[in-house]
Amino acid sequence: MTGRPDDHAAGGSLWLTVLGSIALEQDSVPVELGARRQRAVLARLAAAGGRVVSTDRLIDDLWNGEPPPKALGGLQVHVSNLRRILEPDRPPRTPARLLVSEPPGYALRLLRESVDVWLFEDLVTEPGSDPATRYERTGSALTLWRGEPYGPHAGERWAESDVARLRELHLAASEVRADAALQLGRAGEVVAALPALCEEHPTREELFRLLAVAYYRLGRQADALQTLRRLRDHLADELGVDPGPALRETETAILNQDPALSHVADPVVAHPTAAAAPVVPPQVTDAPDRVGDSVVDEPAGREAELEKLSAHAESASSAGLRIVWITAEAGGGKSTLAQSLVQRLQRLGWTAAVGHCPEVDGAPAAWAWREILTALGGTGDVGDPFQVAREVTAECSERSGAGLLLVLDDVHRADSATLQVLRQVVTWLAGRPVLVVATYRPSEAGTELMASGASLVSITADFLALSGLSDEGIRELAASVGLEPLDAPTLDLLRTRTDGNPLFVRELAKLVASRGPRGADTTVPTGIRDVLLRRIDRLPPAVASMLRVLAVVGREADIDTIVALSDGADDESVEDAVLDSVDTAVVAGLLSADVDRVRFNHVLVRDSVYEGIPALRRRRMHWQAVGHLRSRPDTDADELAHHAALGAGAATASEALELVEAAARARFATDFKADSVQLWQFAIDLHRMAGHDQPTADVTDRIALIDALRASVTALAHRGDFEVARRRRNEALMLAEAVGNRAVVRSVLTCWRTPVTWTTRSKGVSDPVMTTAVLRELADAVGPDRIRLLVTATFEFEGNDDPLSRKCAFEAVGLLSTLDTDDIELRCAALNALVYVSLGPDHRSTYAESVAEFSRAVDESGVLAYQAAAHFFQFLVHTADIDLPGAITEVQRSLQCASSGRVGELMVVLSAFGAVLDVLRGNLEAAEFAYAELARQLTAVGAPSGAELGVVGKVVIGWARGSLAHMVDEVAAVYERSPHAIAWVYVVSLLDAGREDEARFVATVDPPDSRDYYWSAMAMFHARAVVRLGLVERAQGLYDELLPWSGRVAGLDSGSLAFSPIDVVLAELADLLGNAGVAERHRASGRAVEERVRVGLAAVDAMAAGG
Repeated sequence: MTGRPDDHAAGGSLWLTVLGSIALEQDSVPVELGARRQRAVLARLAAAGGRVVSTDRLIDDLWNGEPPPKALGGLQVHVSNLRRILEPDRPPRTPARLLVSEPPGYALRLLRESVDVWLFEDLVTEPGSDPATRYERTGSALTLWRGEPYGPHAGERWAESDVARLRELHLAASEVRADAALQLGRAGEVVAALPALCEEHPTREELFRLLAVAYYRLGRQADALQTLRRLRDHLADELGVDPGPALRETETAILNQDPALSHVADPVVAHPTAAAAPVVPPQVTDAPDRVGDSVVDEPAGREAELEKLSAHAESASSAGLRIVWITAEAGGGKSTLAQSLVQRLQRLGWTAAVGHCPEVDGAPAAWAWREILTALGGTGDVGDPFQVAREVTAECSERSGAGLLLVLDDVHRADSATLQVLRQVVTWLAGRPVLVVATYRPSEAGTELMASGASLVSITADFLALSGLSDEGIRELAASVGLEPLDAPTLDLLRTRTDGNPLFVRELAKLVASRGPRGADTTVPTGIRDVLLRRIDRLPPAVASMLRVLAVVGREADIDTIVALSDGADDESVEDAVLDSVDTAVVAGLLSADVDRVRFNHVLVRDSVYEGIPALRRRRMHWQAVGHLRSRPDTDADELAHHAALGAGAATASEALELVEAAARARFATDFKADSVQLWQFAIDLHRMAGHDQPTADVTDRIALIDALRASVTALAHRGDFEVARRRRNEALMLAEAVGNRAVVRSVLTCWRTPVTWTTRSKGVSDPVMTTAVLRELADAVGPDRIRLLVTATFEFEGNDDPLSRKCAFEAVGLLSTLDTDDIELRCAALNALVYVSLGPDHRSTYAESVAEFSRAVDESGVLAYQAAAHFFQFLVHTADIDLPGAITEVQRSLQCASSGRVGELMVVLSAFGAVLDVLRGNLEAAEFAYAELARQLTAVGAPSGAELGVVGKVVIGWARGSLAHMVDEVAAVYERSPHAIAWVYVVSLLDAGREDEARFVATVDPPDSRDYYWSAMAMFHARAVVRLGLVERAQGLYDELLPWSGRVAGLDSGSLAFSPIDVVLAELADLLGNAGVAERHRASGRAVEERVRVGLAAVDAMAAGG
């Protein structure tokens, strides 16, 4: 065996030699390797044994610690040239297979037998167990040794330690071969081979021992003894030591002519083992070995979280679908942890699919689910999100195996369609072995995401909030990028500068590894953006330019797009330059590449690059993207609109408007109108850029701006941004009145086209601009316009002028029967207004039928938003009847079909109802916390009902505890603003505070009660005040009005508060009137109501226990 393989597999027809000169043969034909440094790159990678060598390490080694400014560019050129040499027939754009890019550097992926030094090491370290095999394999190894390892580079710093290691292996191979030869009776070969080695290595005792034994077996005893004496003398003269035991025993055996010397004996020499990796400076090491491209290391410092996720997966496989939410801020390791779970579960036989919510605007609706659908083998080209949900469910249902893992990454960026599909899919897949993992940044989580999470709480297995890495985690992560060992000061530096954020630790550790801790401590700014930009600044200009192009396109893009948008795109060489730049960025850990697509590894990298582009240049690049995308038949309208909006200038605003408004209208036409908010904002900005808001603009353009504002109002209302929507509507109204077209004015007044289940403004606070305009237009409006205006008036006057509000709603519904129209949405809007204002006492008897009629109209319309609203009003029917399980069922049904802002509103309802249930259970501490937290959340997002609910919650708890004295001042402030809403609560709070005279004065005014959804609750306070003040003259009338409400819980019909059974105050009024028997019957009725509540609560608890 010669040592060199006779045949090579794919890629193995190459033969690389570094033992001696650096040379390459292809099919036994020498190949020119180029300049000296290019050969050094190949030799350095060969010295790594197939492991990754970081670019920083390569540059430092190749330029002996003094790299020029453009060293990375030079390395990139050498790598590109070597790839063409190693794989001359590789098709364009296909990944290199032999010299691969793998962060943080490069690696050779040749067969072990195709590189002489690798084959040499394998032959020596695994010589075999029998003498014949050892003799043959070490002989083959020694044949490969044609000179000093790494030839002209043997003396360079990077090669020194490995050269020493290989020399030792060479000597060991010589000793093993000599020993095997002696055992095979080939003493003559040993005598011929070893004298020269003994001369070269005069202290190598084993060489002398083997040579002496060989002389003895050939009958040359004198030569044998002379060999041993020569070694003894040299050791004594040069080192002052005696030979070791093995040599002394051999000399004694020769002198005694021991028969054992003539027989084959077990070898004295130990077989060589794999030598240790070369010693390297502590700041820079090679990356760890990787089994293959598909294997991903488990995330350093996150072992406990990964184990917890694995346990949840096991639970889901046996108990049915579960959801886990992983939260952390940018760079916190959410996506890395999720990907590690994917790899682990796939190895256990699970099917896994990942969908990413896009970080930039312009992606189709429910994009993450389209990615998941594609990964599962379906087609992502599905237009309707509900069809997406059905397709995903179908694909999941067909899967067999251990289980199914679905990962939704970055759901803080999810659109309404994505969250709607999530709610549907988990409902349809309930009971199946599915684990859904969703990651998000808590600081960027919107109301709808939080509401969706709350609505899925029954199947939520865990909320994993990732904290900073521990010291051990920091050590592991730093080691993974080449910073090892890690001393205490550097560990402290990484901890204090990064707070344990995995991305920050990784990036700062890379900087320390390449430049040392001093530079990171004194010159690196605190922000990770600056750390990233410093890394990018070190890249060749062409790479930075490519990154800017990709950043403008988005988080990811195809290679064709990057080439088309690069400078000099018509030049054929540009594609090669782009591919080289992509490869360099991949090696630098900034990008990942897959066939023809590239992607930023982290959104922070993309944002850092994007924000670093000057504004003017960025705009021009976006407009350039518009030109390219228009030439492609498969371009998504939203993506085109995104670039048009960000790339337009004054001269191109009108052209951009066509693209943006087309995309906005397409989104607006779906059930997910809230997702069109950003597109309409783009359109409005472009209209203004084009001067369409100026009085001198063409009337058609001015009206087009008003139309965009109107659509924006509806979209904002669907998203739950009521305050912004109101401001936008007033702005549109001002522009419409300036145009002077009444039809346009009416279109603005009626543009709030969304169901209403919750107040859209602060109670008692009116908008005089809107109310004046609506009343003016109602004066002569007829037909559908009048109905629309009446619906608008209903919600503008509710809580401010309730009689007028109710009058408008009833007139709107009455007019429906007089019109010959098939506008089912108009019918739903009018009936929505009717059921909203019918919540009070005046229409209690017909309320359930009104809700039923509304529900029938909604079912006919098929409009999701109205379906959610219909379930909400059915929820209120159930609460009024003390049907607690039925109420919860309706809210859950509502959530299943809700979209956008409706989810947020419904979660407010569900949270408030949860507080109500706590009150009914007597758990007042939990209820108090729930009300306060809900009020805080609503106030934080600018919801007009936040402050109101905060006060109402305190009133509920005060009533249950028997006193409102502590909040008399707070109630007084509300009374000053809106006396009709809270007057009798104020009277009771004054009485509780011992201020009877003030209470009597307020009661004397006899303020009217608001006859709305809080009427039954406020009537309780009215009755209690009348009783405590002894106002007999008012007692009978109030008793008569409250009597039909006997058998109910006060306030429960609102769904958000609960007091005592109304029979409690009916009994008190009866006592005041002197009707003791009637009072006792009411007390009995109250006890019966309390029993119904207990039964209902038990049923609710049973529902919760059953999931």
